[in-house]
Amino acid sequence: MKWLAVLALVGACGASDPLPATGGVSLVLDIPNGALDPKGYTTVEVVLHGPKQDINLSANIDSNNTFKLADINLADLEPSKLVSIEATLRNNSGAAVGYGRTAVAMEFIAGATIVVPMLRPITYISGTVSRDADGNPNTTPLHWTEAPATFSDLSVGMSLDGRTQVGGNAVLMIAAGPALYMVTQATSDPSGLLTGPARVMKISTVDHQVGPTLNGTMTGGVIDGAGADDGTKLVIGTTTQLFVVNTSGDTAVPLADGNFGRVALLTPDTGDPIAIAIANRGSTIGPCPTSAELWWAPLTGGPAHRIATGGFSDIATDRGQAYYVDACKGEFGKITEASILPLRSIPDTGPSAGTIAGKPTALAVSNDQAYIGIEHPQAGTTSPATTSLLVMSTQGSEDPRTLWIEGAQQVLDVMDFPDVRRQLDASSVVFAHLEIGAGGDYVALTTSAHFHGASIPQVGIPDMTIDTEELRVFDAATGGIVQRYRSWCDGIVLLDVGDISGWECAAAAGQSAPAADSYEHHINSMTFLFGKK
Repeated sequence: MKWLAVLALVGACGASDPLPATGGVSLVLDIPNGALDPKGYTTVEVVLHGPKQDINLSANIDSNNTFKLADINLADLEPSKLVSIEATLRNNSGAAVGYGRTAVAMEFIAGATIVVPMLRPITYISGTVSRDADGNPNTTPLHWTEAPATFSDLSVGMSLDGRTQVGGNAVLMIAAGPALYMVTQATSDPSGLLTGPARVMKISTVDHQVGPTLNGTMTGGVIDGAGADDGTKLVIGTTTQLFVVNTSGDTAVPLADGNFGRVALLTPDTGDPIAIAIANRGSTIGPCPTSAELWWAPLTGGPAHRIATGGFSDIATDRGQAYYVDACKGEFGKITEASILPLRSIPDTGPSAGTIAGKPTALAVSNDQAYIGIEHPQAGTTSPATTSLLVMSTQGSEDPRTLWIEGAQQVLDVMDFPDVRRQLDASSVVFAHLEIGAGGDYVALTTSAHFHGASIPQVGIPDMTIDTEELRVFDAATGGIVQRYRSWCDGIVLLDVGDISGWECAAAAGQSAPAADSYEHHINSMTFLFGKK
C-alpha cells in the first residue's frame, strides 16, 4: 500500500494541481502490506528538516488514502534544498499509530519523488532467564537460558504480559530504521555470562517472521547494539570487541578491542557512519568510576581511536551530532572526532540532592531534545533509591523539566494469607536502557532495582532479598505512563522456624507482570522501531 501527496512549491505550481504534479514533490508513505501495518490513522504530520529551519506540515487523510499538504516556499530550504523527512500518522485522538523517516537527506526539488517507510510504534525487550532448579538457593546453582523477545505495540494500547513474543531465543534486539534484527548467543551456568559465537538474524517488520542467520559471527558476550537508518549496518559492543555488521554483505568486522558497554551510530550529513562507544563502563552503584573510555570508530576509511577517559555513562546521536553524559561530573556535552565539548552541568533535583549527588547515567536525544536519566542513591534508610527523567534542549540553557521521578518500592504478598504484606524500599536502582520512539512521542526506559528487608522475628517476617526489572514507556509531552511492565521479580527468602512462607511479588497500580513464570526474563536490551538512543 502506498499513499501519495504533493508538496506544492510556491512559484512552481498551484495548489490545485492533480497528483502527481510535475512541479511539485511527490511524497510516498510506504507501508509494508502486512499484519503490522499502521491502522486507524486519520491525519499525517510531516517535518522537513532543512539546513536553515524545520518546516512542520499536516493534513487529513481522505477515503482514498491520499492527502494534500500545504504549499511551502523553496527559499525556506536554501541553500542546499537537502532535507531529511519525518512523518507521523495519527488517529482521531492524536495518538501516533505510524511513524517513519528518511535514512539520509533527500534532494527536495520540483518533480522529485521521496519515499518514507512507515511502521507502527513498537518497542521490544529481550534477555535471559535464571532459574533455581530445586527451589533451594543454598544447594543448587542457577540455570540460565535465553528467552524470546517480548514486544509492546503502542498503537493498539496493549498491556504487556510476556505473551507477545518474537523469534526464538534473543539476547539482543536492534532496530535499524525500518529494519529489525535479533542477536542470539548461549548462556553459561551458574554465572549467566553469554558465551560462544553471537549470531544475527533479521526479523520481518511485516509479520515478525525470523529470517535466515547472517554469515558473520561475533566473539565476547554481547552487551549493546545500534543500527543505521538504512538498515544496512549494525554496531554491536561485546565484552571483548566492538563490531560492525554489514547486513547486506553478511559480515561482522571488529573495529576495536575492549569491553564496550554502550554504542551509538553517528550519521554525518556527508561521509560514512561512525560508531561512538563507551568501553570499560563501570557500575553506577557506589563510588563513581572515572576509567570509562569514549571511542570514535569510523565504519570505513579509518582506524578507531579513544577520544577521552572519564566518568562517561551513556551516549546518543541526533541530526549529525553525538552527545554524552558523565556520571561523575554531572555533565552533558558534545562529542567530536578529536575531543569532547562540555555543554552544561546537569542539575541534581532528586530527593537526596545536597546529601548524596545524583548521577546522570542514561541518555537519548531526538530533534534537539535530550532525555537524561538520573539515579539518586538511597539516603540513609528513610527513603528508597530513586530514579528521575529530565528533558532539556541541546541548544539552549534553560532549566530542564522533570518528566518523571519515582522512589523504587516493591510490595510482597503471602499466597495463603492475603492480609499479610510487606513493602520494601530499594537500596539501589539503576537505568539499563533509554530510547525515544515515534519521532519523540514516546520515551521508554528500563531499570533494575535491589531490595533487602531484615527479618522481624516478633511477627514471623523472614529476611529477604529481592531484585526486580521493569520497562516503562511514557508520553514524552506529559510524562504520563503508557506502559509499565515488570519483567522480573525474584529473590531469596531465608526462612527461620516459625516464619511465614509463601511470599510472592505483588503488582503495583498500573503495572503489568508476566502471565506465567515461563514469560519472565531479565532485560538485556530494549529498542524501538525507528528508535533514537
